[in-house]
Amino acid sequence: MASGELDGDFAALIAELAAFRNDRLQRQPSDRTLAKAAGVRPATVGDWLCGVRFPQQLDPLLRLVRAVRVQAERAGLSGDPAMASLFDEQRWRDAYEVEARRRANATRTHTQAGQARTVLEDMRPGRPLAEVTDPFQLEVHRAIDIGEEMNLPPLPLYVPRQHDRRLRKVVERAAPGTSSIAVLVGGSATGKTRACWEALNLLRDRDEPWRLWHPIDPTRPDAALADLKRVRPYTVVWLNDAQFYLAGATLGERVAAGLRELLRDPQRGPVLVLATLWPDHWDALTAHTGPDNHAQARELLVGHGIRVPDAFTGSDLEALAERIDQDPRLHEAAQNATDGQITQYLTGVPVLMDRYTHAPPATKALIHAAMDARRLGAGPHLPLALLAAAAPGYLTDTERELTGTGWLERALDYVTKPCNGIPGILIPVKAGAPHNQRNRRAGTGPTPPSASGQGPLYRLADYLEQHGRRTRAEEIPPVDFWAAASTHALLADQAALGHAALDRGLYRDAAQLLKNAAAQGDPSSGAALVSLMHGVHPTDHRAAHWAVTHALLSDPSGVAWLLDGLARVGAVEQVAAMVARDPAAEADLSDPFGAAWLLGGLARVGAVEQVAVLAGQAAAEVSLADPSGVARLLGGLAEVGADEQVAAMIARDPAAEADLSNPFGVARLLDGLARVGADEQVAVLANRLPPTGRFATFMKLADHKERFRFGREPDGSPAEPWSWDDLW
Repeated sequence: MASGELDGDFAALIAELAAFRNDRLQRQPSDRTLAKAAGVRPATVGDWLCGVRFPQQLDPLLRLVRAVRVQAERAGLSGDPAMASLFDEQRWRDAYEVEARRRANATRTHTQAGQARTVLEDMRPGRPLAEVTDPFQLEVHRAIDIGEEMNLPPLPLYVPRQHDRRLRKVVERAAPGTSSIAVLVGGSATGKTRACWEALNLLRDRDEPWRLWHPIDPTRPDAALADLKRVRPYTVVWLNDAQFYLAGATLGERVAAGLRELLRDPQRGPVLVLATLWPDHWDALTAHTGPDNHAQARELLVGHGIRVPDAFTGSDLEALAERIDQDPRLHEAAQNATDGQITQYLTGVPVLMDRYTHAPPATKALIHAAMDARRLGAGPHLPLALLAAAAPGYLTDTERELTGTGWLERALDYVTKPCNGIPGILIPVKAGAPHNQRNRRAGTGPTPPSASGQGPLYRLADYLEQHGRRTRAEEIPPVDFWAAASTHALLADQAALGHAALDRGLYRDAAQLLKNAAAQGDPSSGAALVSLMHGVHPTDHRAAHWAVTHALLSDPSGVAWLLDGLARVGAVEQVAAMVARDPAAEADLSDPFGAAWLLGGLARVGAVEQVAVLAGQAAAEVSLADPSGVARLLGGLAEVGADEQVAAMIARDPAAEADLSNPFGVARLLDGLARVGADEQVAVLANRLPPTGRFATFMKLADHKERFRFGREPDGSPAEPWSWDDLW
């Protein structure tokens, strides 16, 4: 085979695309049009489609594929079954990577191998750490500006504190080869992200070149899921504001599970995960209360938190005093910050608060709308249309009469004005594709909510967001806010805002928002909508029909909640319609908790055949790493009488696969194994505990308390009796 010739699935895909364009689209788009879309020369397009040249970058090729797909849709071929496979971008990525690896391993020419290795390096998520030189791209806060004439560096001189020393140990453990995670936990503007930025310096001059991956597009959890499996050794995974990645009960748990697998996979290490969280988000993700919606996140985080104090105290202030002559910004902060809140002062909080306090009524109304949207569950990116439509409801009649035309422009000018060199109260969200991020694979779940068609987006300054959570906790927004939310809030925020309205007794507003969320495929919102409408109009099943019609089946726990909700309100026909859609065949079984919930939901509505199908699939496919999830699924299988599937799951040896880092989860699995009579598995799991330092859990089993009264020997046998006299 000639060095430029293609092979395998990639060659077949190229040939299929060329034939589709030639035969079905009459050679449209032209080579020139495709070249413009891809950003290459027309001759290059011809070489690609003839299979005589391998594209050196994936993105231009994907743009070409999209251009052909658009032409096919215009020609009315969108219903052609062949199109789904031909234009599946994940299939193109996979085939491209396989071909690139084949070329990297080939020895026919050094040139071809070198080019292919370059392609593979470019396909790794992230950027070389040597190219990561702008801290603000990684969301480090800007500091106060005391004048351009000083010619100061972008960031003030750094003053290391105790949390930096703890973080340094984590990074130094990762640098030579041990995958590690550090989660900096502290309030807004306390220096969490800056500490992570400074820690990167420990990796910049290593012999092994590190990369940094900051997944953000199209949404943070979707971006993380899209490329987690492609992360390779010597990568820093940057998760600033980690709640955006981990908080979702479905996507967040999948991200957490993927990160856990990455950290424990020796073939992909070393990697370093650097994350930041506010304390309330840490508590929400690590507490175990009620439904265990964050089991994977808790396993990922617990034991790896590093507290960042709100203020400089004691030795920190002494270290600051030694440096204030080296940077005038530190001097100003030391002179003016109250209660030792040095970093907060440096990032302009006093100016922000002053501008908020003295804002004109219409401007403050806009700010209050943003505060309320965030504290009630909306994401960080707020559409201007939402804020503008909601703001008039916060004004008194007199204030409304005095507000002249052009108030919105004046308000925006006020809230977006930078404060001492840092962004203002509301920060415009800039459009544009980030570097080295991949599109999500089409067809694997609900389309992520996006800002397309929503107009300008703004983000509320962190400190004012926290201030709003404290000071407006007992405020219920006016009618205009809820009307604006149902019309203008991002699709991803409709469910959270709907539940917020429901929790405050605003049933009509809640119903509209939940209806909107259910229309996007969220079965959990559909379940809440069904329950709400039944309480208001018990005989009207239109909400049930709406929820069933629109529910996506890939969310097993959500589908289970919807089935239960339909059954509770007596929506028999809708239950049957939901079962007829065959949720067992569509369920995402990556999470054993979700599989168990769906199993129970189907059993409770009498879907016997689907229970049997799901039981078999779950027993064979679910991950065995999460001991709590495996215990819950074993219990669920036993509850529906799936004894054969219980046996099949036991045969997969969950005791040997379980992650032992969470004692609570291990205890649940031990109990679950005992309940289904898997005594050998109980023994296997029990014997794994002492070597990992969990002898206390081991002692709670069977007769261990008496047998191992004097402890254990290194070989696992009970220790011989001993007394004080045996000590020296």
